[in-house]
Amino acid sequence: MDQEQKYLENFQDNLNYFFNDAVDLNITKLRQCGFWIKTMNHQASAAEIRKKRMEKGLPAPPVMICSVTQRCNLKCRGCYARAQNRKNGMEITTHRFEHLTKEASDIGTNIIMLAGGEPLLRMDILEAASRAKNTIFPVFTNGTLLKGDNLRFFMKNRNLIPVLSIEGDQRSTDDRRGIGLYSKVISAAEVLRRSKTFFGLSITLTRDNFDAITDPEYLNHFYKLGCRLFFFVEYVPVEIETAQNCLSKQQKTRLPRQLKVLRKQVPGLYVCLPGEEEKYGGCLAAGRGFVHVNSTGDLEACPFAPYSDSNIIDMPLTEALNSLLLNRIRNNHHFLKESDGGCTLWENREWVEKQFEEPGSLSA
Repeated sequence: MDQEQKYLENFQDNLNYFFNDAVDLNITKLRQCGFWIKTMNHQASAAEIRKKRMEKGLPAPPVMICSVTQRCNLKCRGCYARAQNRKNGMEITTHRFEHLTKEASDIGTNIIMLAGGEPLLRMDILEAASRAKNTIFPVFTNGTLLKGDNLRFFMKNRNLIPVLSIEGDQRSTDDRRGIGLYSKVISAAEVLRRSKTFFGLSITLTRDNFDAITDPEYLNHFYKLGCRLFFFVEYVPVEIETAQNCLSKQQKTRLPRQLKVLRKQVPGLYVCLPGEEEKYGGCLAAGRGFVHVNSTGDLEACPFAPYSDSNIIDMPLTEALNSLLLNRIRNNHHFLKESDGGCTLWENREWVEKQFEEPGSLSA
């Protein structure tokens, strides 16, 4: 077995642990437990498909991230989606998205994270996702639209999991997202708890809030509100002058140990993004571990690296995954080592940009 296969099998092992933990976490809740057992079985089948593709040298990411719209009902300070100044264009249609979920399932990609903008502004896309029953869709939302028909939608479709986004405490969240937003997220969590809907929390992890956010007492507050899924999203700078908000090397080293403490003291599912890419041999983007589709269909290595040379509107997903740019990033993942930024491609953005300047050669 070559080293790359060992890296990817290690990644798959961690996915298996995640879904096993999900079953254990819901073992006393009949309907939730049944859903997670079915999901675990679907994910096991998907892993076999990916393994066969990997043996043939074909890319098949376990995870796809789809930013389904650039529109949002908030104007958060420092929003990376706005700061990237992406080109305007027609957003992906419901029909194309539905076909994309089928293409993804065919290659073993049965975890699709839905982001934006605000994805609840594209309920047509969420309706299409609900029909892909073998795929699980975490939906990253600011929580302000989780009411009425939207709430009933999530109650009915368990394969779509609302994930509420905050910046940490009330001061940090209101400072970046707007006055009163933290209280609205808490209210949304309480509504989800009362409706017995499984939901998650996405927290931006920075150098300044690291100790507070990874304190079991902090997370226990949300556990009591019913949250059982915690995403820690490491801060990625959108401008060079904000790089001081990234986790320090010491904090990144401490994070895996602290996650073990949290799992013991606050029962739940924990996901860290981008996570420990070093132990997987470098960058997991570009289809090694995950890939990103933006709102106009461009297939990108990562949401934080807005570079693309293929578009799933114009070609099948399998063809787009084999694009020159994505192949170069995958082939050079071991050179793309993170140092100070939350995203290795952002940290090595000059190298990525150089690939467009020299289309006929592979730079390393």
